[in-house]
Amino acid sequence: MRYEQGRDASGEILRLVIQKMAAHPASFTPWTYAVWFEHLVGINPALSDALEQYLDSGTRLDDEAIEKLYAEYVSECNLDIHKMLRQDLQKILCKLAGFTEETDRQAMGFGDNLQSYGEKLKQNLDESALGNLIGEMVEDTEHMRGSVLNLQNQLEHSKQEVEELHRELESAKGEAMIDPLTGILNRRGFEKAASRILDESAFSGKETCLLMLDIDHFKKINDTYGHLVGDKVIRAVAEMLKSNIKGQDSVARLGGEEFVVLLPETPAAGAFAVAEHIRKSIGNGKIRRIDSQESIGAVTVSIGVASLAENGDINQLLNQADKALYASKAQGRNRTTTYGS
Repeated sequence: MRYEQGRDASGEILRLVIQKMAAHPASFTPWTYAVWFEHLVGINPALSDALEQYLDSGTRLDDEAIEKLYAEYVSECNLDIHKMLRQDLQKILCKLAGFTEETDRQAMGFGDNLQSYGEKLKQNLDESALGNLIGEMVEDTEHMRGSVLNLQNQLEHSKQEVEELHRELESAKGEAMIDPLTGILNRRGFEKAASRILDESAFSGKETCLLMLDIDHFKKINDTYGHLVGDKVIRAVAEMLKSNIKGQDSVARLGGEEFVVLLPETPAAGAFAVAEHIRKSIGNGKIRRIDSQESIGAVTVSIGVASLAENGDINQLLNQADKALYASKAQGRNRTTTYGS
């Protein structure tokens, strides 16, 4: 369950959210409320970090900023997909409502006819009149039966359309967890995968480690060779990371040139060995310019390694790995540092 606050707690949060919303020009939409709600409750650290960057810069949140925050940190699929699926569902419901209304109208007419037939049957009808009346009743009954069958067919068709929309939504959710440049998990996808893996690791009592990587001097690569080459470098690093993981291991791009690798059931010494193998493999790789096929030289990474402490969580693990990564950079880059060593 995403939100666990009771009525009293959520009422107090509502009061705080309204105060925050009133101070910014963004419309009072459900998206705006969800962004401020998750920030104030403290259940979405990535969202809070991004939102606080806006606030620290003095930027007031407008509709565009809110939609960006919601799409990246709250929604499981982007707003355009939400709108499209909602419109498609509305069309299905409107069409179904039309068929239902027509069937109801015909059913009411059929009921009135039945009442009329009942009154006529009470009369002393001759054989010919009785035959004609029975014929009318059969014709009306067949017509009503056809209407009901048509409605049933429409219901079945609408059910299939809704199931297809559900599949599209599930697919969109999956796509929203993937970094489009590299094809690996994005930050949201990583947090979801990490939550599941860490729960399983805590249950098994086995050690879990995290590697945090940063491409050295990446700004210089972009400035010297252009962003297309920079993107090529990011994709190459992602491919190298994917080729060095197995089983339940997860690799994700947190943003920019920063990556993480989650290694469940891996002790610190083993994680350090994996990190060193990755670092050397990336350093030995060759990446060429797109226009001239000229090598851009060695690309190196700095890595921080952290081990999940007892009763720790993913945020603590990320923070410790980040500190270890910072130590690697401070010591000259292109090296691996274990937190606490």
